Amino acid sequence: MPLRNAIETHARQSPDALAVCISGRRLTYSELYDKIMRLHGALSKLPSRTRPNLPLPSSGRLFAFSGGNHPTATIALATALAGPHAVELLDPKWPDAMHRQTLAKLPPDAIFCLTSQTALIDAARRLKVPAIRVDTDDFEGFLATPAPLPFPSPSDLFQVGFTSGTTSQPKAFARTRHSWRVSLDASRMAFALTPQSHTFAPGPLAHGISMYAFAETLDLGATFFGTPQFDLATAHRAMSEARRIVAVPTFLTALSRGEKQEQIHEITTAGAKLDPSLLSQAQTHFPNARIHEYYGASELGFISLNTHGPHSSSAPAHSVGHPFAHVALSIRKNGVEVPQGFPGTIFVHGDLAIEGYIWGGRNSGFRREGPWATVGDIGQLNTDGSLSILGREGGMVITSGHNVYPQEIENALVNIPGIESAVVLGVSHPSRGQEIIAILKTDVALPEIRARLALGLPHYKLPRQFFSTKTWPLTSSGKIAHLELKKWLKQKDARLAPLTA
Repeated sequence: MPLRNAIETHARQSPDALAVCISGRRLTYSELYDKIMRLHGALSKLPSRTRPNLPLPSSGRLFAFSGGNHPTATIALATALAGPHAVELLDPKWPDAMHRQTLAKLPPDAIFCLTSQTALIDAARRLKVPAIRVDTDDFEGFLATPAPLPFPSPSDLFQVGFTSGTTSQPKAFARTRHSWRVSLDASRMAFALTPQSHTFAPGPLAHGISMYAFAETLDLGATFFGTPQFDLATAHRAMSEARRIVAVPTFLTALSRGEKQEQIHEITTAGAKLDPSLLSQAQTHFPNARIHEYYGASELGFISLNTHGPHSSSAPAHSVGHPFAHVALSIRKNGVEVPQGFPGTIFVHGDLAIEGYIWGGRNSGFRREGPWATVGDIGQLNTDGSLSILGREGGMVITSGHNVYPQEIENALVNIPGIESAVVLGVSHPSRGQEIIAILKTDVALPEIRARLALGLPHYKLPRQFFSTKTWPLTSSGKIAHLELKKWLKQKDARLAPLTA
């Protein structure tokens, strides 16, 4: 069922059911659907721009949203999900120059932003794009008389998303309604979702994992809980009404503190491999929850899944699980499929991959080979059919003539009791070409770390230097910022303490 139909059905059959709650601002399904129709009516009256690289139906408009997790975000995103319009989802944490460049490349028909985003408002004015400040009366004033929603085509676009990949410049891609319809059908089964799967997502709605959780929740007729900014006390209040959490590992780490949360029955996480210590901590803190750890990419959608129960997992802990039912995998090297157990580039065949980037895709990891697509991740298929991630093309470290994938060493490190998390980097070295550096969050003594690593890794894969840190630098999506760590190393930042014997 298209999301437009699902939301309308919930509004008619359960009008008083709670659809959204962010920072205490609550909308029932009937209230949300009314807001969607009013925003649709207002957007439809705007003059449209011609965009050969982003075709929309005649009644559709492209609007940009840069208001972060302001409560109006849920109305704007629901309108893009249910109506004929597409949302250009801007990260409010981007620098002003990046916002201006993005708007110049793809001017929207309207932009919704915060009063504090003066550079964005000025850029919109120069482009003659109306800027609606969502933290003022502008938003309510912009809404029009409710207008019936048309029935979008599955091939219509509804989202322009951005991913930085391995660079700091965002690459733009577009999503069709069909690709998310297939995803929603797959995740409902894989994550055991029901109309009672009331979901708390603490991350930014500008990022894929939280926005998708929002779409999942509306599709089910459940309640979506969020927070304007991550704050542990606010998060615990929101969590008290939820039965499910969707979060990247860094947010899950923060949530796995304090009193046990027995009301949580399902947890979905992605964005980075779960460390064994975090998995154990989350299982203790959420004793009634299954933990669904999936591997995917913004450009490819879902790829594989490992579900962890109280006493066992659906795949080996070091892996990212088995492929989703709708996905076929091929591990290739130089265009040729490699045997099971050998490393190569992960290619995916399914209905979820994008066709390509709108811009910014040159020299990127994403590419197609016929019906197969990849983002350049390196992995191998294990004997049980599960998938292990080793790194990314271009991320391989060549040290003293040996090819080394950092992920393999990181996996070995976090399996050492007492190491909470680890990042392995390659840095330039005058004689070795590159030298392997490990940065850890741990209190374990260096001799023990070296001894345990040597049991499972050959000598050339052992890090030459070890550093400890109390806190990780994070990207706006909550992932560890590897580029920032390299700067810390180069500048001999005090936040990195050398580990010595």
